[in-house]
Amino acid sequence: MVRFGVAIAALSMFAAFGEASARCAREGEELCQGGQTYRCEKTGSELTPIFQNLPCAVNVPTLSGTWVGSGHQSPAGDAGADWPIAMTINDGDASIDYPSLGCGGSLSQTSRDDTSAEYHESITYGQDKCIDGGNITVRFFKGNLSWTWVGQADGQPYNAVAVLTRK
Repeated sequence: MVRFGVAIAALSMFAAFGEASARCAREGEELCQGGQTYRCEKTGSELTPIFQNLPCAVNVPTLSGTWVGSGHQSPAGDAGADWPIAMTINDGDASIDYPSLGCGGSLSQTSRDDTSAEYHESITYGQDKCIDGGNITVRFFKGNLSWTWVGQADGQPYNAVAVLTRK
């Protein structure tokens, strides 16, 4: 009976090991997988995550905060192809400012999950300086936001991209 229990425990560890094994990068590294801690140890010629029986908290990235960067527009507008962006994301709303262009406004969220969101832009000041009604998509990636904007003016499509960092 004891051998049977040990076999089940070993199988349970190997099932968990299968999930975490691809993530071991160096010996001694600790991983948080499914709320449990694993420590990467050398077993033969491979790194193996070993279950530590210690709970851990998974850090989920948050989109909330103020993000800044430089946008690049194609085709270039009257103010040029590159301009600064400041975007503030809160739980229920967001806003955008293009300081060098003298415009900005509010963003209506159309979708959101833990690592990405989509917004419809309404320029509320400097309407004569910026295209109104664009759609913005942000995706959290390696601590930054990948930012894209698409819209059109006078039948001409425009798009812009940026990498925003947390201010």
